[in-house]
Amino acid sequence: MTAANNHKSGVGNKREQILLAAVDQFLENDFYKVTITEIAKQAEVGKGTVYEYFSSKEDLFRESFSFCADAYLQSFSKHLVDRSSVKQTMKDIITTHLELLKENRSKLNLLFNERPLNLQELQSWVLKRRQELLDGITDLIKKGIDRDEIRSDVDVEMAGRLFLALNCIVVGGMVVLDDLDIEEKHLTGLLDLFWNGIGNLETPAQDKISQ
Repeated sequence: MTAANNHKSGVGNKREQILLAAVDQFLENDFYKVTITEIAKQAEVGKGTVYEYFSSKEDLFRESFSFCADAYLQSFSKHLVDRSSVKQTMKDIITTHLELLKENRSKLNLLFNERPLNLQELQSWVLKRRQELLDGITDLIKKGIDRDEIRSDVDVEMAGRLFLALNCIVVGGMVVLDDLDIEEKHLTGLLDLFWNGIGNLETPAQDKISQ
């Protein structure tokens, strides 16, 4: 059963029905082989109805991309207002992100693998949303510093970028690209590596000798 068909239980929203059908079509077929007729058929609306909401197939792809990206980014941002400890909030972000990756593995290919000519037009939108997300994470790290949960000498922006990379590149790459199964213990280990680092806190013997 497709995402569009799943959505149509109840009154529904025609624009969202069309978007969900478009996501399915763009995932199953090459961009240039997808037709508005097939999208309309899957969404169970008239072809003219599609054009009431979207001016062209390129416009519909842009909106489909944004639709998927919004769901992806919301997995992070909804936790940034949490009042838990910063470390727990980070764990919740990673866990929710992993669940989203597992549930929507195929749809995320639309974000990472599809390359129509108009994708470049989306770059400014993607960069803006990514910056908003990074701002939210750096604010979370600043809160951790204020609470004495995080060292005061931490480079806030670099720490934010590392945590974003942990989610998008490390966890995302393991699930979407490497097709690996990640368990709770793996997430805990990844977060511990980020939180504690990998260096030995004790001064190495050779450094003691040189002092």
